[in-house]
Amino acid sequence: MKKVISLTLWILAITTGIHARGTRTVTDMGGRKVQIPAKVKSVFVDKHCAVMVYAFDPNIAVNRVFEASSEAAKYLRKEYLSHPYTEGADEEILKLHPDLIISSDEINAQSIDKANKLQEKLHIPVVLVEMNMLKYKQTFAFLGKVINAPQRTQELSAFITTYLDKIGQRAKLIPAKSKVRVYYAEGPKGLNTDPSGSKHSQIIDFVGATNVAQVGIIPGKGLSAVSMEQIMVWKPQVILVWSGMFEDQTTYKYILTDPMWSNQSPVKTKRVYQIPGLPFGWFDRPPGTNRILGTIWTANLLYPNIFKYDMVKVTQEYFRKFYHYNLSVAEAKILLNPRPAL
Repeated sequence: MKKVISLTLWILAITTGIHARGTRTVTDMGGRKVQIPAKVKSVFVDKHCAVMVYAFDPNIAVNRVFEASSEAAKYLRKEYLSHPYTEGADEEILKLHPDLIISSDEINAQSIDKANKLQEKLHIPVVLVEMNMLKYKQTFAFLGKVINAPQRTQELSAFITTYLDKIGQRAKLIPAKSKVRVYYAEGPKGLNTDPSGSKHSQIIDFVGATNVAQVGIIPGKGLSAVSMEQIMVWKPQVILVWSGMFEDQTTYKYILTDPMWSNQSPVKTKRVYQIPGLPFGWFDRPPGTNRILGTIWTANLLYPNIFKYDMVKVTQEYFRKFYHYNLSVAEAKILLNPRPAL
């Protein structure tokens, strides 16, 4: 009974506060008309949009959705790290008193229904944003409008124009016979992956490479199971490795030291690459705007004669604009070459 009363009081307090400051109506990326505060001062975020919201303003989110290792924390603002870690139990959201909830997902009937139900239940505005790499500019524009940050919208969109737009255009011109065949290795032994069409492997398609995995897409977290025999048949030229949350890089080490992997061509030719992962994965996990830098890194790695970037300078620029961190040349070089001792 006390829980119900407390929940009701929280809802009343939040609703009263929102209306006291005035409201406005926006149409979110799911086509929903949502009434939000005239001035949004705080938001609750989910995993996929957390990095993007941080890029706009490190202080506006009331929660963290990632546990930052000591290595990752170095590149993040202290005020952000002081926020409570929570992924979204109803009472936890209400205790944080956000002006609105930002939910990033594939836009479909299910995600729209979920947003509507959450908004109705908590009496807090919920806006849906799209995290598809092909729609980053639209997402920047929408979020900039919601939190009233037009200058940041312009700065972040300009980075997309300079890099991702050009990569996408050039990638379409790569002949089929010249496309690099890539296997994306996940899981502790590298025997999980995400095929073409998955949000987790979108970078491979975007830069004009061929994702060799011929398996079904698993919704949500992905990680389709495969066998060593299948990988041998697929004949990848390059293996890109995701090693969990990056502290030990166990997957990368396993692939380079396990006898079963030794017969794979990329291992023999030394074309196995650990994907950079600080402060968040550059390629995936989460499939958020952290992938922007990962796209440039992947394009430069697979097609150095086409995508001729000074990756140290690009990394410094990205960290300055998206992480609000002035990265040194030495730090950039370390982040770009995450190869552990075997």
